[in-house]
Amino acid sequence: MENYNFKNDIMKRIILIWIFFVSIGSSQAQKFDVDYSNPNVTMEDMNAVLKSLKINVLKFGLYPPDSLKYKVCLFQEEYADKELVNEEVIWCTSSPYHSIKNGERIFKPFDGARFIITEDDNDFLLNIRMGDFGIDEYKLEIDSIYSNKHASIPFKIVNTTLKEGKTPLLLIGSFWESPSKNGDVLLRFCMEKELATDFSNQAFDMMPHYFIIGLNVTKQKEKED
Repeated sequence: MENYNFKNDIMKRIILIWIFFVSIGSSQAQKFDVDYSNPNVTMEDMNAVLKSLKINVLKFGLYPPDSLKYKVCLFQEEYADKELVNEEVIWCTSSPYHSIKNGERIFKPFDGARFIITEDDNDFLLNIRMGDFGIDEYKLEIDSIYSNKHASIPFKIVNTTLKEGKTPLLLIGSFWESPSKNGDVLLRFCMEKELATDFSNQAFDMMPHYFIIGLNVTKQKEKED
């Protein structure tokens, strides 16, 4: 894609594959403390690599309310000064959905979504997967009028059973300006590792601009005979 360095893109792909095999081969619980005496590459090291490459990986294990048929749509909302300025549907799937296993057509229930988010000069490239399908490169462009740096952060999902209606999954939001004690102006972002789905975090009062990406679940109408 435009503005993406080919060598950097290949390196990112190699690192992601490496992380996949490291995580499979690790039987111990994840540790995030740096063990300086260990010469081997650890998960903490790989997390640092992802951070330096401006890559964030978010995974959500979620399920529709019951065995009824549902339509699950990935939505995007854009806010400026807490006001909704734009919304759109990125992609939809059904639950259960058609898939292929061992050459045979089967039905599978929706079971979650994964996002690999890459930041590039304040724009964001998302690799999205919902069930067995998805979008390899979905580009989220930040308008130049929103000059503050943006970053991504997940919402805290307490109940993995989806409700009908909208469930926010992740936020891509701007840093905000905050004066320090010595008079300097600092840029700050969410102090929490996860956001509350009721939007009660103080960050929502401070961010001048942000996107919310989530799932909208609706019942499918039964076909009449």
